[in-house]
Amino acid sequence: MVIVFGAGFAFLGVGSGGLDLGQMIRDTFGAKGGGGGTSISAAQKRVNEHPREAKAYKTLADALERKGRTDEAITALEQYTRLAPKDAGQLIRLGRLDYTQADAAATEANAAYAEQQTVYAGSTFGPSPSSKLGQALGSDPITQAVSTKVSTRVQEATTKYSTASSKTIATFQKLTKLKPGQDSFFSLAQAAEHFQNNKVALSAYRSLLKVEKDPATKARIRAKVASLQAALKQTGG
Repeated sequence: MVIVFGAGFAFLGVGSGGLDLGQMIRDTFGAKGGGGGTSISAAQKRVNEHPREAKAYKTLADALERKGRTDEAITALEQYTRLAPKDAGQLIRLGRLDYTQADAAATEANAAYAEQQTVYAGSTFGPSPSSKLGQALGSDPITQAVSTKVSTRVQEATTKYSTASSKTIATFQKLTKLKPGQDSFFSLAQAAEHFQNNKVALSAYRSLLKVEKDPATKARIRAKVASLQAALKQTGG
């Protein structure tokens, strides 16, 4: 098992609007925050006291993200977007955080899988478990413990990747409904393609084609649509 990503965020970097998700995120939020702002404890206290106040959850998400506690920041931001569903900027931010988490989980899953194969390969050089010598020696408890631990890492990371990638796509789908246009269609198309959801990517690129005005960019989109159609046909999608 190896998790392979699709295309990156570069192929439509020309034409009207620029259509650059990474730049859009940087423009909206800037670089990752420094040490200023409300503390986590103060933000959490505000949430506890006012659990229906959307701004309290955003402040908590800000504080958690500044400290690198991304999983918790995502949880707080999810609650914020439920209370303030029309805040497009924070939907983009949530999608970006889930996207980053999915990539990190995929990296961890691939690393754990490679380690798992090394453990399995090492065990093949010993005597067969069914042989008399193998039965006499029994299983190596250290190898067995390591194998179990690594298998758990693979499973946990794969599950986290699947959840985060699905949430990324769902968040950008919400964005296209809230603010349909070049940036939102492009964000969804690229995220879906990156995480190998070609059906969603194809639909988003077709929507993008309807609103894009630049001839050169439209040609690139048509090529991408054709490529995805061929890929879906090949896989029976």
